Amino acid sequence: MTAPSEDAFSDVLRKIRTSRNRLMVCFLTFPVYVYAVGRLVGQGQDITWLMLAYMALYAGFGINMSVRRCPRCHEQFFVKKYFLNPFRRTCAHCGLPYTQ
Repeated sequence: MTAPSEDAFSDVLRKIRTSRNRLMVCFLTFPVYVYAVGRLVGQGQDITWLMLAYMALYAGFGINMSVRRCPRCHEQFFVKKYFLNPFRRTCAHCGLPYTQ
């Protein structure tokens, strides 16, 4: 019996790539968040809603990324032991790349 080709994994790998891109967009928009908080605080407005929304979005994207499983080895794709590595481009366990 032969191992499945990486083409058979393409849908799962696309979902893994999408979950990583969502977290990276959230990470890279942090300066926009800081600017918005600074503007709102400068105007004397409440920022609680903005902080909670940003934290919930970031946590949701982080959880979505951490639960993704590798289609080849069925281990967590971005988590080796306890910590999520969002900069990883291959499976933490078997080395399967999510990009072709």
